[in-house]
Amino acid sequence: TTISIVVPENAGANLKRVVLSQLTNIDQWDWGRKDPNVYLGKYQLRGRGESGLADSMISNNGEDLAIHFDPAIEPGQQVNIVFRSFNPDADIYQWSTSFMPKGSAPIASDGPTLRVAIYRNNDFR
Repeated sequence: TTISIVVPENAGANLKRVVLSQLTNIDQWDWGRKDPNVYLGKYQLRGRGESGLADSMISNNGEDLAIHFDPAIEPGQQVNIVFRSFNPDADIYQWSTSFMPKGSAPIASDGPTLRVAIYRNNDFR
């Protein structure tokens, strides 16, 4: 799973943290057990990224995923966050997003709702 985020050039601060909160669903998305890899620039189909540039933490209920960047992502950059996990069950998954800038008293900004539909075709065996 790869999540790509473009930090606008006029953002005013570096991006330090992203939180994805899964919206009500029967199935939970499996983010895997390892911290994500990160690479900057345009999305690449087989992009793998570097380890150690971000860490992630899943809430106890499994609904919130917090991703912390170190170093923070500068305005004008695109960051691609690569998770290694298993393919999820067929379903429609949705998350609300919030973005936290770097700073001593940061204020989170709400982002777009992410949505992905996973289909299974039982005709292929």
